[in-house]
Amino acid sequence: MTDRAARILDAAADLVLRWGYKRVTIEEVAKRAGIGKGTVYLHFRSRTWLFACVLMRESLHLVDDLVAAVERDATAALISEQVRLTYLEVQRRPLLRAMFARDHEVLGKLARDADADPVRDWRGELAADLFRLLREHGLMRIDLDVTRQMHVVGAVQTGFYLHHPGLGSAEDTAAALRHTVHAAVEPADPDRDALASVAPAVCARYRDFRAAVAAALTDPTPRKGTR
Repeated sequence: MTDRAARILDAAADLVLRWGYKRVTIEEVAKRAGIGKGTVYLHFRSRTWLFACVLMRESLHLVDDLVAAVERDATAALISEQVRLTYLEVQRRPLLRAMFARDHEVLGKLARDADADPVRDWRGELAADLFRLLREHGLMRIDLDVTRQMHVVGAVQTGFYLHHPGLGSAEDTAAALRHTVHAAVEPADPDRDALASVAPAVCARYRDFRAAVAAALTDPTPRKGTR
């Protein structure tokens, strides 16, 4: 990504948090970035694609945080730990918090329009791959198939992001989320040797996902639904 494209994304991110998606125009983004309106379209072919890219870039930071956590401690490769860490990181990042909480005031149609999320399918593929990998290593139960496990974990996560108020602190809420997911899909006492064995593969899958999203950020061509 060029410095100018990054500056455009910075401007768009700042404005959408200040004013909300509905009120932010390409003209305002260009003014904040110190460039002409036409220059924005050299990097981002549509307004929707621009703001989708803002969210995609925020997601890259989250992926980096998850990889670093797994590298520090293989326990973070567990799905229950990943959802706990994700919750805490999302609470630290206003744009991600708006996305996960489906905040219509901040994100407008981006909060609910699946077509405005160009990496949704990639995330689903990543999750399915991670679930299969962890099941193969005995780190998830197999009494439910992968599709049902993904549904359960996704529904639990969504409920925690949408239900307000929380439990008094982000840490307490994240711990309750981890406990719920662990009870639903993981063995009572995950094997630490298995965790150490699988951690590098988990990191590799996250890095592949990150590379795909980063590549999409440099492509000005809008995906389906982002014109």
